Amino acid sequence: VLNVSRSILGQPWRWRGMAAGTGDPGFRPDDLVGQLLQLSRLDPKAYALRLERVALHELARSAVELFSLRAEHERIDLGADVRQEAWVEADRAQLYILLNNLVENALRYTPGGEGSVVDVRVDLREGRPLLCVADNGPGIPAPERERVFDRFYRGENTQASEGGSVGSGLGLAIVKAIADRHEAVVKLEDGPSGQGLMVCVEFAAGLSPASA
Repeated sequence: VLNVSRSILGQPWRWRGMAAGTGDPGFRPDDLVGQLLQLSRLDPKAYALRLERVALHELARSAVELFSLRAEHERIDLGADVRQEAWVEADRAQLYILLNNLVENALRYTPGGEGSVVDVRVDLREGRPLLCVADNGPGIPAPERERVFDRFYRGENTQASEGGSVGSGLGLAIVKAIADRHEAVVKLEDGPSGQGLMVCVEFAAGLSPASA
């Protein structure tokens, strides 16, 4: 797990507003109105993707920096686990939204304290880029994993960590909508240690470092 310098991307405070598509650095990802706005902008008829080369490893490090103070306050070890660098052709702002929602969910439902971990992982699986967020929280039972992509769905046993708020039930619906537009697949797996949850976005193809 990498230690991340606070100088990454120069202006980390702007990342939150970019993720919302609002330009407002005070945007809260768990705000229902904001998430409904995100969903409305994912309609292909309303928003054309602005494709460019995106370094997933830089995206991961930026997300860790953005949420580092919150993670520290909640006593969660948040890190960027870059196993292999990876580049994709994607809409950068949309991937910000996707990753923002994944990290937000992981922090919300992982109880803070000694041993609590959330990792943003970048890797390659048979040559396909992976962007994952893993935690060692309570996880999601296998029978519920397909339903969590439904809008407003929250499991019966859903409970935020101490001091946190239960989400709107839109986060993973937003993640899937963005992945679908990029022809990527969202997979829910057990956490790396067999505990918790790992959500992976697997892209169909990556870009070579030379062209990135």
